Amino acid sequence: MLTCAAKHGLLLLIDEIQTGWCRTGEIMAYMHYGIQPDIVSMAKAMGGGMPISAICANEKAASAFTMGSHGTTFGGNAVCCAAAYAAVQEMLDNHLAEHASDVGAYFMEQLQAIPHVQEVRGKGLMIGVAFDRPVGLDIKHRCFDHKLLVTLIGNSVIRLIPPLIATKEQCDEACKRMKEAVLEAYAAYAE
Repeated sequence: MLTCAAKHGLLLLIDEIQTGWCRTGEIMAYMHYGIQPDIVSMAKAMGGGMPISAICANEKAASAFTMGSHGTTFGGNAVCCAAAYAAVQEMLDNHLAEHASDVGAYFMEQLQAIPHVQEVRGKGLMIGVAFDRPVGLDIKHRCFDHKLLVTLIGNSVIRLIPPLIATKEQCDEACKRMKEAVLEAYAAYAE
């Protein structure tokens, strides 16, 4: 496949540090789009919590990496490499990309039913929930009070990144807690 980058003689580097290793419902997020990057950077899920990162490159791009031309902060540690091998095998052997796609679609559908949700967007188990008012910070704090950890993205968007092994039942519980937090936040907003 000829990408725009290849057409113009450019290398295409895809950063999969957050999106890679099954998070979006494919092994790597770029796989949703039918493109072939020259280089892919990856980390986070790859190490199962251990500090490790890596890049993969096609033959042409890899030829530029000569002795001493590339360094890494989290590379080469034997314990971390063993953890990464085990984590990647676990994700692949248990089809966690497919699981993330299935559970993520279910979760997004359930989140859409929460009052005041304007839009739910994402892929797999990387989800953004946009609200119709700028109450995101209050919702985030109220979710914490309900023992649900979420991340704030702007004034009105909450990001959810549940574990790759999350179940539909756990998603239902998260929706219940988020709904309570949202109703409380909107009640306070109306005052």
